[in-house]
Amino acid sequence: MRYGIFSDVHNNLEAFETALKFYKKERIDKFIFNGDIIGYCANPKECISLLESLKPVCVVGNHDWAVIGRFDLNYFNNYAKEALLWTRNVLSGQELDYLKTFVLTYREGDFVCVHGSLESPAEFNYIIHAEDARRNFAQLDKKILFIGHSHRTESFCLKEDKLSYSKEEMIKIKPKCKYIINEGSIGQPRDRDPRLSVCIYDSDDKVVKLKRLEYNIKKAADKILNKGLPNILATRLFQGQ
Repeated sequence: MRYGIFSDVHNNLEAFETALKFYKKERIDKFIFNGDIIGYCANPKECISLLESLKPVCVVGNHDWAVIGRFDLNYFNNYAKEALLWTRNVLSGQELDYLKTFVLTYREGDFVCVHGSLESPAEFNYIIHAEDARRNFAQLDKKILFIGHSHRTESFCLKEDKLSYSKEEMIKIKPKCKYIINEGSIGQPRDRDPRLSVCIYDSDDKVVKLKRLEYNIKKAADKILNKGLPNILATRLFQGQ
């Protein structure tokens, strides 16, 4: 099976369309969305429609839950909160109902997907540092944990209690190792690389590919400004942070 695994689209239609053009050439058997279709950018309705067309498994993100009232808006900074309130007013009842169908975790084969962390998934904690990774490896009963949330394309590997960190784009899944792989963000990367990030997992070849792609950032940023959303949400797209 070839899985297309992606997350953190955040209303960024230009980035999402570019990602799907890439996936179309990659013979994907199944799509898994790992959370946060909405927030920050200017095209929530269009992004939800595109997501639905893929018929993916959908894991919920903190922004998805916040917009339907299942996660406290006070968790977010003022810019994110303003974008969420704007998004809530734009979406139809049917679109909000679709967000309610997303699940907290998804397990299949040798992997599990969660937006933030296996530790209390509904709290949306981050896995950024080595100690975060070790706590999650202790709870991981599969070979691979796919995550999003931090918007950073990176991975951790645990082999016989030795933890390593990587930003390699190609990861060969080895027999005596476990992995935490962050597929990064389509709509708002934060690792100082403004290119969108997507992931492919080939479960037959045991290979994970993390791919960065250029997209029309200016068009996405101009839409944010034209909708009257905070300027910082536009400028950070160019900075990748």
